[in-house]
Amino acid sequence: MAYPASLIAFAFVKKGIDEGLFVTQMKLQKLVYFAQGVHLAKYHQPLINETFQAWMYGPVIPEIYQDFKLYGSRPITNTADFTPSATYKPPFRLDDEALDTINYSWAVLKDFSAMSLSKWTHRADGPWSKVYDPDAKSTPIHNTDIKQYFEKLLIKP
Repeated sequence: MAYPASLIAFAFVKKGIDEGLFVTQMKLQKLVYFAQGVHLAKYHQPLINETFQAWMYGPVIPEIYQDFKLYGSRPITNTADFTPSATYKPPFRLDDEALDTINYSWAVLKDFSAMSLSKWTHRADGPWSKVYDPDAKSTPIHNTDIKQYFEKLLIKP
């Protein structure tokens, strides 16, 4: 089952708050991107409903940007000011596969900085680099490209 990106982002924000490893807006985008890739590779279906776009600092979901832009580049230390986008309509219960993906993605990436994750998304062999155009902010990154990349990354022959 695919979920609103804002719900998955909120799950990562809560993990960061609960563990005292607060995420920034940039890191949040990369966490959701990684989770989408893992989910596509492992379960052969998207984790989120929305399509990533190739922005300057890597893959971005505009709804996540809108939901968390008030934090700027500061760590998100509480959710009191969180105003979910129109696509996030609680209550949602995440299924076991989604929870598995979120927990795995968090365990792998929680200690990486936002900038190191951004550099990783810019790798020449990655889906972002295939489509990025500095003059076009909304170029989609297709799930088929993300899935193929993560299958090679996670499932080594």
